[in-house]
Amino acid sequence: MDFSAPHIGFVLASYLLTAVVVGGLVIAILATDRGRARELERRKNAGSSHDR
Repeated sequence: MDFSAPHIGFVLASYLLTAVVVGGLVIAILATDRGRARELERRKNAGSSHDR
């Protein structure tokens, strides 16, 4: 990458924005996964009490 190019600010800002968006998507996916795992565990526990 040529850091002396006149458009370097645009390039770095684009990389930064991409990193923020991808990071946000990763965080959203992990949060959704944790929520679904909790819900699945709750449903398993609720179902086991009905089996008795």
